[in-house]
Amino acid sequence: MAASMSTGLVALHGNCTETLADTLMAWMRTHPLQPLETEVVLVQSNGTAEWFKMRMAEQLGVCAAAKVELPARFIWRTYRQILGKHAVPPASPLEKVPLTWRLMRLLPGLLHEPAFAPIESFLRPGEPERLLQLAERLADLFDQYQVYRGDWLKAWEEGRDVLTHPGKPEEPLPESQRWQAQLWRAVLADLQAHEMAATRTALRELVMQRLREAEPGSLPVPRRVVLFGLSHVPLAMLGFLDAMARHTQVVLAVPNPCRYHWADAIDGRALLRMQRRRQPLRNGQDLAAIPLEAMHAHAHPLLAAWGRQSRDYVRLLDEYDNTLQTADRAHWPRVDLFDDAPADAGSLLQQVQRSIRDMLPLAEHPKAMQPEHYIAAQDQSIVFHSAHSLVRELEVLHDQLLQLLAQSPAPGQVPLQPRDVIVMLPDIQAAAPSIRAVFGQYSRHDPRYIPFDIADLSARAASPMVVALQWLLKLPQQRCRLSELCDLLDVPAVAARFGLSATDVPQLTHWMAGAGIRWGLNAEQRATLGLQACGEHNSAWFGLRRMLLGYASGSRSVQGAHGWQSAAAWGEIEPYDEVGGLGAELAGILAAVLERLMRWWEEALLDATPDVWAQRLRQLAQDMFEPQDDVERALLDGLEKALTRWQEACDQAGFVQQIPLAVAQEAWLQALEQPSLEQRFRAGGVTFATPMPMRAIPFEVVCLLGMNDGDYPRRATRNDFDLMQQPGQYRPGDRARRDHDRQLMLEAVLSARRVLYISWAGHHVRDNSEQPPSVLVSQLREYLAAGWRGERKDLLAERTWHHPLQPFSRRYFEQDTELLTYAREWRDAHAQQDAAVVQDMPALDLEALEPLSMDRLTRFVRHPAKAFFQQRLGVYFEADEDTVEDDELFQLNGLQAYQLVEQLQQQFVADWEQSRHAALDGDRAAPLLQVRLQSLQRAGRLPLAGVGQREAQQLQATVLPCLQEWAARRQAFPREVERLRVHFRHAGVVLEDWLDQLWAADHEVAGVAPVWLQLDARDVLDKDGELRRDKLLRVYLRSLVAAACGVEVQGVLIGRDTALHVQPMAQDVAQQALQDLLELWLQGQQSPLPVPMKTGMAMAWQDEAAARTAYEGGFVGNGEAEDMYWQRLYPDFQMLNADGRLHDLALAIYGPMEGWLQQCVENVGWIHHTEQGRHA
Repeated sequence: MAASMSTGLVALHGNCTETLADTLMAWMRTHPLQPLETEVVLVQSNGTAEWFKMRMAEQLGVCAAAKVELPARFIWRTYRQILGKHAVPPASPLEKVPLTWRLMRLLPGLLHEPAFAPIESFLRPGEPERLLQLAERLADLFDQYQVYRGDWLKAWEEGRDVLTHPGKPEEPLPESQRWQAQLWRAVLADLQAHEMAATRTALRELVMQRLREAEPGSLPVPRRVVLFGLSHVPLAMLGFLDAMARHTQVVLAVPNPCRYHWADAIDGRALLRMQRRRQPLRNGQDLAAIPLEAMHAHAHPLLAAWGRQSRDYVRLLDEYDNTLQTADRAHWPRVDLFDDAPADAGSLLQQVQRSIRDMLPLAEHPKAMQPEHYIAAQDQSIVFHSAHSLVRELEVLHDQLLQLLAQSPAPGQVPLQPRDVIVMLPDIQAAAPSIRAVFGQYSRHDPRYIPFDIADLSARAASPMVVALQWLLKLPQQRCRLSELCDLLDVPAVAARFGLSATDVPQLTHWMAGAGIRWGLNAEQRATLGLQACGEHNSAWFGLRRMLLGYASGSRSVQGAHGWQSAAAWGEIEPYDEVGGLGAELAGILAAVLERLMRWWEEALLDATPDVWAQRLRQLAQDMFEPQDDVERALLDGLEKALTRWQEACDQAGFVQQIPLAVAQEAWLQALEQPSLEQRFRAGGVTFATPMPMRAIPFEVVCLLGMNDGDYPRRATRNDFDLMQQPGQYRPGDRARRDHDRQLMLEAVLSARRVLYISWAGHHVRDNSEQPPSVLVSQLREYLAAGWRGERKDLLAERTWHHPLQPFSRRYFEQDTELLTYAREWRDAHAQQDAAVVQDMPALDLEALEPLSMDRLTRFVRHPAKAFFQQRLGVYFEADEDTVEDDELFQLNGLQAYQLVEQLQQQFVADWEQSRHAALDGDRAAPLLQVRLQSLQRAGRLPLAGVGQREAQQLQATVLPCLQEWAARRQAFPREVERLRVHFRHAGVVLEDWLDQLWAADHEVAGVAPVWLQLDARDVLDKDGELRRDKLLRVYLRSLVAAACGVEVQGVLIGRDTALHVQPMAQDVAQQALQDLLELWLQGQQSPLPVPMKTGMAMAWQDEAAARTAYEGGFVGNGEAEDMYWQRLYPDFQMLNADGRLHDLALAIYGPMEGWLQQCVENVGWIHHTEQGRHA
């Protein structure tokens, strides 16, 4: 059986967290509780809780029967134990969430009163969520008042609109803030009798009275309560613990950075005049008698600058501290647990911590007191790294951690593990993607892999399922773009719910884009956005119907009665015939998705009570999500619990009014805003976290990143309603937001054991201008420079590293560099660049090379650089075209018009060939073209309404003449000629291909060669009526190869503006030109030829000014230098022409083309005219 437990309050002060914890463990071991009795330990964060549990398991062998929890939860449970569960409900009626919904119900009826005019203007018509935002802010404010200003609330309850001050006269409430007292009285008046008795203020008075009056040991409270690692405790809680100390043993493990009394070294000491003082005076000097302006000569500068919040806690604790008497009764061996190591020994980090422990002023630091004392250069216990951005800070950190993890431990130290490192950033939510990008780039099998975990992330930032849920909850306001629908289907939980595999989503996305889906669910959904004029075209329902009709009807076209093809449309639906086969079930899945989205959209438009919304939201989650891992299952479970808590809060507050979706979804997702206390912390790898109060657990390496001026200390949002923030209202023990980050900086310095690592963006990413660090970092650096000497040079210079903008900078790989990197890929790149001998391209193996085709030869001449990069190096600079279009057409641009004209031409030719036995002539091309244009409009390929009709008319006027011309010439050459083989060999290069699509007259005519007919979707003449040479390159090379191979063919090129007749070339001329071209092709396989097409043509025509404009661009448009391949090789015309080869190469390639244009190409115009065509 355990021995009896002496009661009282014991405060253990120490500057080392491990010593405090070990002392507690030793006390628990020698003074155990009953076998089934629970050890109660109060902490302020999940990180501290996990650390304490692990430490307890290490010291005691097991962590069992230990309840490590938050103070607020313990206090409320203790209230229920002392007063009985019948008198204290499970939760206070004035907790933040129930109070929010009580205010939601009360505020609309109060805002008309004159006193509420200051907040009435915050609400706006049509923005119902602003009422919820106001209620949440006020509930948070009253929640803080209940903890820190119970006397104010008591006075307001009694009808006195005043601000009370302990020991001072009351102060009347400002006129503009009197609504707060009225609102509090309205809240209390709304409570029922049993709820009024269960408020925190009322219960605290009853509990304090019971604790003072009851005999020790008569109350059902824990026999021992431990508060561990708290650097801030409200005054009311200290009073509660002091009252409990009559009945239980209360042990406070206080992290005190200084062994001496230091409370009077900081501004605000007048508020903390107390007779009792736990810690001794340093050198017998009472700091209260020293003016603050002279305090620098007697106190530690960092303690005075950063320790205000910790000072208040320690000083307030003195009021209740009877540790010495309690320790004597309980036989505590020690209550002051400060180490005695010399302040001028150890690493720089240890000396800083010990100088704080001993409250050394700067005049007593080694630099002033010991001329021979210095910090060795290899002592890197405090380091500073300056980079250009957060990503670069993380890259540098990764390299530095690899070095630290690889180092051999010093004598007495254990090897460093990733779990011994914590990295804190001011905004962990914004930094999370960069952290994953840098630390997640290496596989687990790479020696550079460092395991890591990101704590303090809200669920909104941690899960794609939450992003999808947020989009669904805003569905009534969404345009429902195609990209958004595709992103929704990409979410694994959504895909699993509808049976989509990873390979199904790209296919379905392709079909959705091809079916013309752009935005909107259907016409009704568009109408609610005020866009009813847009109708159904290009909506999701429009595309789905096209897909289903295409699957049902099979082929998209049928043979028409007059011989041409007419679309197999049904009503206004044009079938999308790519849907078919076993994958056609994807269209059914899309139908199921749209059905559920439209059902949810209809429900989301209707206001409802919280209970109805809870039912709808549960159904939405069930309809849309199938969790795929434990994280998503926990998330859905958390959402379900949040709905339950919301319903309970509304029931408790009596809120039954109907609310819109905007309010319901904000109330629901509030549960995902804050990180859970059950989140993993120190899970086995490097821990990334945000600086939080009471997280000063010890780590071997503490890293502070993003310590930029303006980012840290973080700016606290000022609340104009908060009377605690008004001038003159501060009280010791208040949680002053402006002091939080200073306290956290102090805790970070004190909790590091081996290395304190600090970095910031010290140079601007654009102009490299210098940027200052956080003011707290500047204070630390100034303090270090004033207190210690470096070994060889300035102390800070030996510990500050300025990193280049890029991780592949040569500075990392220069000999004798002090910079460090483990990026061996960049080292290899520099090593290759620095190699003395640069290897030439391997020779082209002509024997193993497949024959050259006319298409490959054309691509080479058109773009030699692109052909070299892709065919010889396998390098592709083009971006993947995986984006989808979200907007319907309003007007056809040049590229879209070209693509439609080309499609119409190809369809016309196919229709002609399939229906040539029906004697289709050119005069009947117009109705066939009209059918095709109607098909385009039904498919959503043209703009809507009148704009679409105008575009269709313009397309018809553009395309019809060239189609009529093609039909007329095709009728003149009705007989198909078998394809002809072309074969040419020169310099080991074999060119081999076929000439197809050749036609001839019905009866052979001597001297008349077969003809090829080609439709071109572009104009072949410029504005001056001259031939556009760049549009004729493919035709020229086809004629050149045919003539060089002795194949006599003629051709007709029919553009949008005219027809060109192409006569055969002379064979000897063609052979010489083709031989030269093949030799240039061989050269182009070893290195890219500097001859862009348009630039080369201009040079061949002896116009260097035009060549420069063609390459560099001008007012008319961009030049060829904008192309990624040319930009990579020759950024401007001067570099392109630097070796003088441009002119000769241009003449070799395009010189023969000029002779061909003059001798073999004739502009013959139309042979078939209509009035419409001539007018066009």
